[in-house]
Amino acid sequence: MIKLLLAEDQRLFLEGVQALIDTQDDMEVIATASNGDQAVELVSELRPDIVLMDIHMPELDGIKATARIKESYPRVKVIMLTTSINEDLAIRGISVGADGFLVKELFPDTLYQAIRDAYRGQVVLSGDVASILARRIRELSMDKSAILGIRLENRGIHLTKREQEIAYLLMERQSNRQIADKLRLGEGTIKNYISEIYQKLGIHNRGQVIDYLHKIYRN
Repeated sequence: MIKLLLAEDQRLFLEGVQALIDTQDDMEVIATASNGDQAVELVSELRPDIVLMDIHMPELDGIKATARIKESYPRVKVIMLTTSINEDLAIRGISVGADGFLVKELFPDTLYQAIRDAYRGQVVLSGDVASILARRIRELSMDKSAILGIRLENRGIHLTKREQEIAYLLMERQSNRQIADKLRLGEGTIKNYISEIYQKLGIHNRGQVIDYLHKIYRN
């Protein structure tokens, strides 16, 4: 029997999940928590097999609660639940040791299977989260200018490899002279490249271009 702790501050959703789990012969809800602190305390007392953890909760959010649980009780599986995918939160959740990350808008059978898979030691991810992680892993093997180029390409802005290199150094607030020295090109050549980058971005102020590139790179 898979013993579950539900940590969720929205009572209606919590009761709905509990009712679904009650229909399964191989799993049971042994306790519920309405905030992160309570979830950590109940894990200490009851040692459930799996915690279904809402990411947004009062007093102690789901990510911090998960980190505490995994630090003290690494064998307890934690599946994080969220209403929508936020890339940074997904990465943070997995990095603190979560065993799964699911969007709440899922079919009951998908939830049941995720619980069983996590119990067997698998990491369970919604499709969007899996895509985010796959992209991040690919980017680890790329240089930073190429990542910036991909971000821009996704917005319909195509830069050549050289323009990507210069755009990245521009984003790093390097002067034309510094960029020229680094790439071993003439300062006039760098100026021409930057003019072309401005044209493709549709922005003609250096400060605004730097801010825009930073925003694109982070997202």
